[in-house]
Amino acid sequence: MELRHLRYFAALARELHFRRAAESVFVAQSTLSQQIRALEDELGVQLVERSRQHVELTEAGKTFRPYADEVLRKARKAESMARAARDGRAGLLRITYEATAMRSGLPEVIQTLRDAVPNVQLDLMELDTHAQTRSLRDEQSDVGFLFLPIDERQLRVRSLHTAPMIAVFPEDHRLAGRETVALREMEAEPHVMWARDVAPRIFDAYVRACHDVGFAPRIVQEIRGGESFLGLVEAGLGVSIAHHSNLQIRRPGVRYAVITEPEIPLNLGVAHRQQDDAPVLGRLLEILDQSEAFE
Repeated sequence: MELRHLRYFAALARELHFRRAAESVFVAQSTLSQQIRALEDELGVQLVERSRQHVELTEAGKTFRPYADEVLRKARKAESMARAARDGRAGLLRITYEATAMRSGLPEVIQTLRDAVPNVQLDLMELDTHAQTRSLRDEQSDVGFLFLPIDERQLRVRSLHTAPMIAVFPEDHRLAGRETVALREMEAEPHVMWARDVAPRIFDAYVRACHDVGFAPRIVQEIRGGESFLGLVEAGLGVSIAHHSNLQIRRPGVRYAVITEPEIPLNLGVAHRQQDDAPVLGRLLEILDQSEAFE
């Protein structure tokens, strides 16, 4: 069964006249009649009663008609969506992100994309930076919001936002209540730290800065996910570190301060495959170029 058979049948069901139906679909009357016969032969069912005076749908034809109309409607929708995807007005976009991006400008960017491309389908997943690069490389995702730098030659990468690292203290800690804290002041403190394989950019940036000022952090607990580190700091296990966006998380029992002397910058960026020219991805990148969401 072909779509043209359904189109011819739908026209005849609408007009109940072979000549008018043929004219409406721009074919000869004989062609229309032959194709209706072919459809009936394929189905093994008579759809139309024919006579010199009139054309009438059989009961089978009346039953078949709404299903034929639905198939044609979906075909038109599929055709429209294919063109929309070609033009960047529709499509599927698989986005991975660090939680930090959701506390920064990503929600605003997503909303702008949904407004600009109403038919976009978004598949969003929170992953750490290492998992994001693997997902992009394996073509399991299309774009990632992650920490830089990354060493992936097949990916196109750009920076979105750089912000200072902050320290996290229990509320009764000697350094709590200050807006800034010099890194050396944390030398003797036990540390609750993200595991390096989970957050290598944060881990390496902090440890490197500590070594530069003359000490190695004493890590008493590693964490692997979620916001559990705030609870562990509140419980007094040690101090911790985080991206500047964590200032939005107002948790009783913990206090924040920007680390200075030196300030430790964390760079959030976006990455996608070099050769990916999907129009909907292009629309997202245009939005990022024009947006101030991450500033």
